[in-house]
Amino acid sequence: MFSAHKAWKAAAFGVHGHLNFTKSGFIEHSKKFNEEDMKLQLDGKNCVVTGANSGIGYAAAEALAFRGGNVYMVCRNKERGEIAVSKVQSVTGNKNVYLELCDLSSISHIKSWASRFISRKQPVHVLVNNAGLLEKKRITTSEGLELNFAVNVAGTFSLTELMVPLLEKAEPDARVITVSSDGMYTAPLTEDLQFSERIFDGDVQYARTKRVQVALTERWAKLYGEKGIVFYSMHPGWAMTPGVVKGLPELCKRQGLEILLVSYFVIFCCLLDD
Repeated sequence: MFSAHKAWKAAAFGVHGHLNFTKSGFIEHSKKFNEEDMKLQLDGKNCVVTGANSGIGYAAAEALAFRGGNVYMVCRNKERGEIAVSKVQSVTGNKNVYLELCDLSSISHIKSWASRFISRKQPVHVLVNNAGLLEKKRITTSEGLELNFAVNVAGTFSLTELMVPLLEKAEPDARVITVSSDGMYTAPLTEDLQFSERIFDGDVQYARTKRVQVALTERWAKLYGEKGIVFYSMHPGWAMTPGVVKGLPELCKRQGLEILLVSYFVIFCCLLDD
């Protein structure tokens, strides 16, 4: 009985997702967008996007650059990052696009990068916490953290907390958008954040970490809302990103996913008022 119920829920979620989270869903929901909001410009505003060399992060960086923002693309790999920055500059005509090298699986790397970035004393108007990981095997970082948790939770938390003083400088325009996933719907909050109490399941751990991101966003909104910083967590839709192709190949085969105009979801969140 349990298996049949579980199968029914999976099928129902699949149908719901196909109707709402794929390209057709985006086209349908976009009919309700406020056209004026989508035309707003970000001239002179500083935008930091993590995991920006490909997929959703790249799409968001490109969209922000198109709107005139000064875009800081935070990437782990120098070569791929340089290619991505050059492409965004070329496509958008915006030369105020910069590469920032940081390994978001390492808190010490994040602190070192943030120290250098903070020393510039410039406000951050938009922070897009996009960098994410779905690692199937249990890998422990040099700092003793499970890798999915290190990137999706510890990295996101550390970077956001360190950026708060710069976000405060941008109030009331400061926006923090954390890219979660529909996987979080299947995972309740747990105390076993390192997934050490039973046989490791990378898919489940990914869903858990994405659920934690939403909880963190709610917490940040309570802590820093009065400082003029607005926090959002968002589900970008099902998109054929390199991470999804690697981590969820069967989903890609079943759904025939495409890269969506996911950047518009991010931008829409950025430009909303309280």
